[in-house]
Amino acid sequence: MKIILVTNFGRMLIEMVDTMRNYLQWVIGLTIALIVVLMLLRILADALRLNPFGRLYQYAHQPTNEIIFRMRSSQFYHPLKKSLGFEPSMLMVLVALAILWYVVAGVFNNLFFVLQGIGISLINFSNGSIFTAARYLIGSLLLTIFFFLMALMTIIFVNWIFGMFRRAASWAMERLTPLLRVFEFGGMFAGWSFVILWMALYFATAAVMAIFF
Repeated sequence: MKIILVTNFGRMLIEMVDTMRNYLQWVIGLTIALIVVLMLLRILADALRLNPFGRLYQYAHQPTNEIIFRMRSSQFYHPLKKSLGFEPSMLMVLVALAILWYVVAGVFNNLFFVLQGIGISLINFSNGSIFTAARYLIGSLLLTIFFFLMALMTIIFVNWIFGMFRRAASWAMERLTPLLRVFEFGGMFAGWSFVILWMALYFATAAVMAIFF
């Protein structure tokens, strides 16, 4: 009875991962469509030269005021404005949205991979394939650690580009600082500890996937 329960739970995890992957794509598409519509309303309000103190103007601008402010506070805003010759904040919003969802989707896909590995491990355990189950379980645990560290690094990267997630980036930097010091080799590699740590985690992840999965 217990073996059947373990098998069913493992299969449930795998089925849940497949369902969550489909929902993630749906949420990404919905978010992109919503932001584009809000940006178009903002552009339309400006093009019609509505009264800045009127309700229609405020309704068109208020939903995107915060994200536009973040873009204009970015260190890339003024260089882009000078290089392109036009107001780049809305362009930056679309780029930020693409990068943000790329990061979020990557984090979720990593989570799905770990959950799927645990599900496969449980199924193999219930079938008596102890060594295969242990291999998948150990690999899943190792990937959880590596994916967590890479998620922290992506939060810092997004904050560096667009000024978003300041508190989360500060917390992430506190967690990563000891590791960054390990990879600060000095000399010609001075200041490259962040990149070197990312490469180390990337190769470690690839090695775990190749050996344990």
